[in-house]
Amino acid sequence: MKLRLSKCKINFALLLFALAAMVYPLRAQAPLIEVAAAVDKSVITIGDRVTYTLKITHKRGLEVNDPGKGSNLGMFEIKDYVVYDSVTAGERVVQQFDYVISVYDTGRFVIPPFPVAFLPTDTSSKYQIITSQPLEIYVKSVVNDPNAQIHDIRPPSGIPADYLRLALMIGSLLLGLAALGFAYWMYRRSKQGQPVFRREPPRPAHEIALAELQKLLQSGLLAAGEYKLFYSELSDIARRYMERRFYVNAMEETTTEILASLNEASLSPDQVELTREMLTACDLVKFAKYVPGSAETETAVQLVQEFIERTRPVFEPAGVEVQSEK
Repeated sequence: MKLRLSKCKINFALLLFALAAMVYPLRAQAPLIEVAAAVDKSVITIGDRVTYTLKITHKRGLEVNDPGKGSNLGMFEIKDYVVYDSVTAGERVVQQFDYVISVYDTGRFVIPPFPVAFLPTDTSSKYQIITSQPLEIYVKSVVNDPNAQIHDIRPPSGIPADYLRLALMIGSLLLGLAALGFAYWMYRRSKQGQPVFRREPPRPAHEIALAELQKLLQSGLLAAGEYKLFYSELSDIARRYMERRFYVNAMEETTTEILASLNEASLSPDQVELTREMLTACDLVKFAKYVPGSAETETAVQLVQEFIERTRPVFEPAGVEVQSEK
């Protein structure tokens, strides 16, 4: 009986040893991705700036979406955004992002967990989300005495009456001389048969829109991560073009109302569909807080440019019309 109990104990010990040997490599293996957040100070006064650091450590080759400047940090306003070069150590990659933030109220505030999207495997097409830990910051008032009172602003110093009267007299004299000079200039131009004001012919709507589009692409908004502002201006360029080209109230109308107005303006179904795709792409970023990729941004710009090119007026040379009449 004692021999049987000893054999059972030995077998049980061997079983525990085997399980420990199987579990240890799993526990020792590093996770695919880790997200850590930290602040340089947790107690501040109103308006002080805090550096919020987000550090992402992941396996080399793992596809991770970089957090953008327009991230949600609760009540805190983002003042600056710094992206550091990633550091590779063996099979691990470390990425660091710093947000300089501030808040203009007192009390305890919580920076919510920061979400980071990643693809868990090379064959997966669905992103997963991992979040950092929340952080608490206490904001103190700059006023130490709770019973302190704010004093009234001192009244402005008055200008002596003599100087005020002299300034009015000199200003009136200069204004009168300027008016006489302008009247004489107008008289001379009218006597010479020249128009008083030279009017330049209005620029075509498509030229104005294409110039505005080029200026937007060179503005640097995309490089600064200002996607919402970029798409808002892109939508306004298209809407202003529609107002000048088709005389619709595009700046005040919704996308659905604009499409109805363009149908009445005798646009082809293909042009109306192109308009719908263009405005929908802009609205998705403006109102749904969607962060687009570089390919999507390039497609949106191409849609606006294609819409302008396909709806611009085309004038045939006079010689062509004369030949067609013959």
